[in-house]
Amino acid sequence: MSKFVKFKFFNNKNGKSKGIYSSLNCGLKSQDNLQNVKKNIEIAKLSISKKEKTLIIPNQLHSNKCLIVRKNKFEYNCDGIVAQGDNFVLGITTADCLPIIFIDYQNEVIGICHAGWKGLKRGIIENTVDKMLKIGSKRSNLRAFIGPCIRKYSYEVSIEFINGMNLNDTDFYTRKNDRYFFDLPKLAKVKLNSLGVFKIIDSKIDTYKNKNYFSYRRSIHQRLKDYGRNISLVSIN
Repeated sequence: MSKFVKFKFFNNKNGKSKGIYSSLNCGLKSQDNLQNVKKNIEIAKLSISKKEKTLIIPNQLHSNKCLIVRKNKFEYNCDGIVAQGDNFVLGITTADCLPIIFIDYQNEVIGICHAGWKGLKRGIIENTVDKMLKIGSKRSNLRAFIGPCIRKYSYEVSIEFINGMNLNDTDFYTRKNDRYFFDLPKLAKVKLNSLGVFKIIDSKIDTYKNKNYFSYRRSIHQRLKDYGRNISLVSIN
């Protein structure tokens, strides 16, 4: 492959936003100043690709829907997007949920998905891999990169949550003193392995504990009025 892939899981530094959004808040749905958010998104995009490429960030729904990005289409209501070639920068925003970037270097296919517990349960990973295969990727070539997200011992859940997820395997959660802690990235890795994706790199960053990243749950515990969103981007250059 003559071209190269560039991707990044951005932290909350080096942006324009102030206060609780300081400073690289890329959440278009946040209550932050919209112009600052747009500037932040442009800062992130320019660090990935200097070329005049179309940036696609879907309107995320906590769904299992993944769409193939096409020329001259700019709005996508889904939680996963995939593309072949070097025409696009693909992005998603998160604030504890899993950002997962997929790359097939040999066939120049890239993908990205937003995988919270709802998306994982509904099949967002399965559908993203399926769409990548449909546009020319090969399962054996796929690499998955797991970005910053909330990690197990920061993610306390109820027994009702555990039962609702049908988690018969205790590898996905830990019980301590009648408290339950859910391992979101581990479930994602098991799903990836079941799809034949074994080349996985995990950032191992906990968005809740690491204040260099925005965290929805941390903002709730701090009783903040809102929260910023981290952005993740991937592009073929």
